[in-house]
Amino acid sequence: MSNDNLSLFAQAALTPSLDCEAEATPLDKRIVGERNRLTLCRYLHRFGWLTSRMIARLVWGDASQAWPMARRTLKALQDDCMVIRRALPQGGDVYLLSAKGARFLNEREGVDAGSGQGLALGNPVHRACSNWVLIDALRNGWEVITEHEISTDRSPVRVLDGKQPDGILLGEGEAIWVECENAWKSINARKSIVTFCSRHLDLDKMTMITPDYPLRQVTVVATNMDALRHMAASFQQAYRDHAIREGQLQMVNVALLPISRSLVPSEQVDGNLWSDVMLPAM
Repeated sequence: MSNDNLSLFAQAALTPSLDCEAEATPLDKRIVGERNRLTLCRYLHRFGWLTSRMIARLVWGDASQAWPMARRTLKALQDDCMVIRRALPQGGDVYLLSAKGARFLNEREGVDAGSGQGLALGNPVHRACSNWVLIDALRNGWEVITEHEISTDRSPVRVLDGKQPDGILLGEGEAIWVECENAWKSINARKSIVTFCSRHLDLDKMTMITPDYPLRQVTVVATNMDALRHMAASFQQAYRDHAIREGQLQMVNVALLPISRSLVPSEQVDGNLWSDVMLPAM
């Protein structure tokens, strides 16, 4: 329990008037509600768009009523014209900041937020994959740079060696480059990922993502086994051709994260490319 809440209950206990006690609790709920609205708008600014389930995880975490609370708050914000709800072609909705919501965030936070009215959703499954990976990382104490922040030039790096990350994790003195795959890629596209890893992983002179965070690892997240299998085959071929070293392969993590048509994730399965994928196949 926070110190604010302890202080509030202590004051109520010392005050014999039931009216005073009744007045204190609604005030506290209003403060919490306003903080949640601000936090929600801040995340919409950072991610570009989010589903109600993503917002529930970000703002309310593991609370038993996280999703209902997220939906109620979003409904209130939508009624107040602070968020925009947009339907997805394959079902479900996503939420974006409105012009009014952006002004609210600018006034409260001093950030350069803008309306998401004209924001293209792109490939929703691909972006949802990135969003869920970064949301999980935030919940585990990492700092993150979202795909939306990268694509809108609010990141220290947008393109490196011709590649744009789908997200970046920062923590423990290292950066992790996130690469999401939700469809079959051409051989050349897969080779570009392998080449990127061979140029930037496990080297004496490390690539700096920020002045304080060297690029240490790459995480490849696939939404289906077929995409992951094709990526692994490209890495295996590069290893046979001596185009990438074992030490570099050990710095590549892999994950399988199925995403439904309505952008709901299944349980994520994590592993290491070298020890969990390539060695067992040799």
